[in-house]
Amino acid sequence: MRFSEERRRFATILMLVVFLMMVLWTVLAPEAVAGYRGRVLRMVNATRANHGLHTVGIDASLSAKATRHTRWMLDRNAIFDPPNLSQLMSGEPWSAVAGSVVGCARTLRGLHRAFMHHAAHREIILNPDLRRIGVGVMKDYSSNACGRGWFWGTEMFYG
Repeated sequence: MRFSEERRRFATILMLVVFLMMVLWTVLAPEAVAGYRGRVLRMVNATRANHGLHTVGIDASLSAKATRHTRWMLDRNAIFDPPNLSQLMSGEPWSAVAGSVVGCARTLRGLHRAFMHHAAHREIILNPDLRRIGVGVMKDYSSNACGRGWFWGTEMFYG
C-alpha cells in the first residue's frame, strides 16, 4: 500500500510540474521569441518606447514572409524592398501598411542603427499607427555583397 501512495504522489507531482511548464511556455513564448528575431523585436520595441510609442507584437505568418524575402535577397546577393508587398500582405489583418525595412550589417545592433539612420526606414519603425511586425533575419557566412558573417534582415509592419 505504501508503494502505491508514493507512486501516486510522484505521478501527481510530475503532472503538476509538466502542467506548470506548459503554462509558463504559453505565457512566456510570445515574449521570448527565439534567436535573432527576438533580439530585433526587443530593439525595435525599445526604440519605439524611447519615442513614447506603444510596442509592436510579432506576427508569425508575416515573419515567415519576411524570412522568405531575406532569403530571396541573399540568393540574389542584393538588398531590395519586396516588389510585391501588397501580395505579401494578403491574408494579414491590416488596415495600414507602412512598408518594409531591409538591409544588412555586421551586428544586429548595427542593422537596427542603420535602419534608424535611414529616413524612410526610421519613419516606418516610428509610425504610431503600426501594431504588428514580421521579422526575417539571417546571418550569412558566404562571400556576399555585405560581408562574410553579416546579418541580412527584413522587417515588415502593419497596423
